[in-house]
Amino acid sequence: MKALTALDIGTSKIVALMAEVDSYGDIHVIGLGECPSKGIDRGYITRLDLAVASVASALKDAQEMAGVKTSSVVLGLSGPTLKSQNEKDLLNIAPQPAEIDYSHIQRLIEKAILRSKEEGYEILDAIPRKFILDEQEGVIDPVGLLGSKISAEVHVVKIGSSLVKNTEKVILNAGLSINARFPSALASAEAVLTLEEKEEGVLLVDMGAGLTNFAVFSEGSILATGVIPMGGLNITKDIAHFMKITNEQAERIKIESGYALADVVNETERVKIKPRGEEREVAVSRKQLAEVIQIRLEEIMERVSESLSSQGVNLDTLHAGIVITGGSSKLAGIKEFLERYFDLPVRVGFPTGIVGLKEKVQDPAYATAVGLIKLAYKKHTEERLVSRSYTENRESNNSFNVYNLLMKIKSFFRDIM
Repeated sequence: MKALTALDIGTSKIVALMAEVDSYGDIHVIGLGECPSKGIDRGYITRLDLAVASVASALKDAQEMAGVKTSSVVLGLSGPTLKSQNEKDLLNIAPQPAEIDYSHIQRLIEKAILRSKEEGYEILDAIPRKFILDEQEGVIDPVGLLGSKISAEVHVVKIGSSLVKNTEKVILNAGLSINARFPSALASAEAVLTLEEKEEGVLLVDMGAGLTNFAVFSEGSILATGVIPMGGLNITKDIAHFMKITNEQAERIKIESGYALADVVNETERVKIKPRGEEREVAVSRKQLAEVIQIRLEEIMERVSESLSSQGVNLDTLHAGIVITGGSSKLAGIKEFLERYFDLPVRVGFPTGIVGLKEKVQDPAYATAVGLIKLAYKKHTEERLVSRSYTENRESNNSFNVYNLLMKIKSFFRDIM
């Protein structure tokens, strides 16, 4: 297949990742481009020309490394307006048990989407998470089974329309089209979570510079999605304000000497800084630096907890604990901080399932970009299966035409979006 290009537009940097998938389904990364984000703030476009230039620069570097041109991208979307909800609905099939097919599933998804529509928002994703066939619960895939009625719970993710449209305008002005769009949190989950973790219950926290995305999985399916409009940049600004230094110096000190738990830092340790207006460096307490970091982390995680609680998530049921990823997950001591704050096991999530440039992209900072490639490949595979089913059905004159169903699905999504 042709090269796939993922675009992760962050607050601090833009990542363009190019990959090819071989005949065995292995993903080979062939190009990587990065550029500092300009004209972009927490998912919002604040200046079109600067944002276009940043995107174009990252894509140019990726294409030069890959030696391949690209005309379309797979886009990750997030922002303060992103939110999710779970919708339940019932579909009566027939008085007597009849075979369930894909059209029944799609009708349930359509019902969930229609009930989730909200002025000023676009539906970004709609994912069936569990089914009940007649009185049988725990049905994973009802297609092909017999039943008189089927109900489904669908997880719907939506995001502000203006954020989406402005981001899409940046891509188009950079001379590209958009092949697919996915919530950034779900892309990161695709890159770093295991099937076992999703089954046992897990909270993914993707902490970037300006946004902290999260997703909860339970019994193998998505349960909750959300975003907190704060991240590592807020910590950097706190350090800069407290120590009266520049943001650039604060970021360096955070990376080199910062720690997420103050009470484990030796009170005698010192960090050298150069405050604004001072001619010489001065030494400040590393413990105080850790206190500044911990206070902001506590605020961010408190807001994550509040959002989860409002969506009915019980953290005690997440037996696989927490997986932290994103650029800010590399902050020293953050694993221990989260273990203490949530009283759950925690691991740092590294992207898996990739070949090529492994040393470079097997880094939490690239979780979203790698996940976008994996989701795009899944989408490509599903479309091939549908196309194959269409050919088989046409040859056998099967009354259920999968191709027509796909066209209906695509038409439906175009209409509502």
